[in-house]
Amino acid sequence: MTDAVDTAHEEYVRAATEGMARDDNAAYVALDTLGVTLLAEFAQAVLDRRETEQRWLMDLRQYRGLYDPDVEAKFGKNRSRAFVRLTRVKVKTANARVADLLFPTTSDRNWTAEPTAVPSVDRDTRRKLISQMVAKTGAVPTRRELDAAIAKLVKMAADKMTSIMDDQLAEAQYKSTAREVLHSGHLYGTGVLKAPLVERKTRQKFVRVNGNWVMKTESYVVPFVAYVPLWRFYPDMSATKLSDCGYVFEQHIMTRGALAALAKRKAFNGAKIRAYILANPKGAQTSRAYDNEIRQIGERQSAKLNHDGNYEVVERWGWIGGELLSQAGVVVPQDRMHETFFSNVWMLPDGDVIKITLQPINGVTYPYHLYYADKDETSIFGDGFASIMRDDQTTVNAATRMVLDNAALSAGPQIEVNMNLLSPAEDADDMYPFKIWKRAGQDASQPAIRVLNVPNGLEELLPIVEMFKKNADDVTAIPRYMQGENATQGAAGTASGMSMLMANASIVMKDLITNYDEGVTRPFISDLYKWNMQFNPDNSCKGDFDIKARGTASLMAKEVRAQQLDNFAATLTPEDAPYIKREELLRQRAEAHDLSSIIKTEDEVEAERNNDAAQAAAAQQQQMQELQMKVAMLGAEKITQEVAKLAAEVTRINAIATKTNVDAAYAGMQAAGVATERPEIAPAGDAILKSAGWVDSTPGQPTPAGSVPPGAAQPAIPDPQQLAAQRDPRGGQVGANVGEHAGIETAAIE
Repeated sequence: MTDAVDTAHEEYVRAATEGMARDDNAAYVALDTLGVTLLAEFAQAVLDRRETEQRWLMDLRQYRGLYDPDVEAKFGKNRSRAFVRLTRVKVKTANARVADLLFPTTSDRNWTAEPTAVPSVDRDTRRKLISQMVAKTGAVPTRRELDAAIAKLVKMAADKMTSIMDDQLAEAQYKSTAREVLHSGHLYGTGVLKAPLVERKTRQKFVRVNGNWVMKTESYVVPFVAYVPLWRFYPDMSATKLSDCGYVFEQHIMTRGALAALAKRKAFNGAKIRAYILANPKGAQTSRAYDNEIRQIGERQSAKLNHDGNYEVVERWGWIGGELLSQAGVVVPQDRMHETFFSNVWMLPDGDVIKITLQPINGVTYPYHLYYADKDETSIFGDGFASIMRDDQTTVNAATRMVLDNAALSAGPQIEVNMNLLSPAEDADDMYPFKIWKRAGQDASQPAIRVLNVPNGLEELLPIVEMFKKNADDVTAIPRYMQGENATQGAAGTASGMSMLMANASIVMKDLITNYDEGVTRPFISDLYKWNMQFNPDNSCKGDFDIKARGTASLMAKEVRAQQLDNFAATLTPEDAPYIKREELLRQRAEAHDLSSIIKTEDEVEAERNNDAAQAAAAQQQQMQELQMKVAMLGAEKITQEVAKLAAEVTRINAIATKTNVDAAYAGMQAAGVATERPEIAPAGDAILKSAGWVDSTPGQPTPAGSVPPGAAQPAIPDPQQLAAQRDPRGGQVGANVGEHAGIETAAIE
């Protein structure tokens, strides 16, 4: 919008919302002649839009997978009627992708309310703020300090305004309404959002009166949003932009109860509404040409056509000339007779005006916001994906039908039968394996049955289908891998390549998001902000704010930014560490991945650092105590080791002594054996023992005589080397220390 239009829009919001919200003071003027004039204008708007309706019907059939009646009439009885619903896939993909970017599952918004570059406050707030600063510091604040305080105050108000508007959007179910607008825009080319309007609601609450709890009902005003079906939207078809329209009509279809509720509102002429209901107790709705078509497309051919119980009400927004108002009985000053006045008029189908709100303000706009998938410069309406890819959809359907028809014809042979050559008893339709055909007639050279094979052309036809499918991807700029197809060829065969392709495809989505931001988000959220500035009783949320649509500014670039941050962090080297703010890098990476909640704040980190210092001191004291205990235990352990060492030494000495005694005993036994065999050497042995310090314990007893008879041959004393060389019968050499290496302490004795 231009600046002039924005200014006029502000004037409109201020005046129009006051008129709509203040039902008890709303002006009503019985303008029957004006109603007839405006009703004729509506009839012309219906005729002007009829050609566009035919395109919408084609779009709807294409989305539903139905052929146009004139196309289906040309199909043969036994021909394929397959319809490849590419249009539905493209529309659904665009719906999901754009909605995901505009309304992410995280807390991100596609709009912001921010203080202006130089925020300002009213004079009373400024004085109050100065008084608070003087009371706190005891000195008059400087200009810089005052500006900083004002900026902080406005920032707090902007945050509160954002929170309030968030709650209002949630209560109005804005996201679900916006999805309907997106679907209409992607299918038909134009989506219409009507907002913010004023809705008066009632609620019940308990209050304490004279000690008792009493239920009271109170009314309050809230903004609300509404999706306007394109079929009920009749703009001035001579204009190409909404701001250039002289009027916009909206057709309302109401039940009897809804129309009766409308009669209770003070802004409407309840008497005329009640009289109209009584005159038409079964309803009164005019059937349009598209109504029957939509009913057939929706498989509701058997539905009633008389619209029992439904009523039609026409709402008009637009300009009315001063002279027309004057002719209708409205008092218009002579000096303003040349002006046009913006008004909101509600009429019944018979032309009776049931509500009119006049706004004597120049240059106002409409409470409608349009979303275009592809704006048509020649019309106020745009083109949707169904219209954009209609030729590709038609060609894919035709090629698919050819493939199926050819496959059916070439699946088996066709049989030619000469009935004159068959026996009358033969049934040509009765065919089965190994059947014997009985012939008749004389012409044996001609076959009675001939087989015809239809050529299979699938190899030539299938590439045609794929070619136009790919062309549909190019025309709509929505490739198949955006639909979830697992592409494995080319760049899509790798994770990085697929990421690159998705990023490029997202750039195409950026154009759609820009259209929504400019056509819906910015004007609608701006109007909602102005609504709160005028009607919200909480003054603490009000201030000088700028409303910005940030769908394309951040939401589209978020995925790309996350990849860039991850790649940057992965390529850092230890040499880069002194130049990198690790904390800031971590926070930005977490924010790009919607994980900012897991990052600790600076206060939390500082608190943990202080806590860590205390824990470190306690740990150091504990370590000192453990060290002292270890020293004490080490002294006791050392003493124990010394005692064990002495015990081991005693054991070793005892073992040596035992071994010595055993060796001595063994040697004595050997000597005794020799002395027994050679008694004459016993005295020599005794002499040797005595010289070594041996004392005879039985000195009085003589040495016993040997058993060897006198004169017998005395055996020779064996040489010690020979004795050591004697072998054990088991195969090993034996000696004085035999058996020690077998794991026993004593020598082996045979």
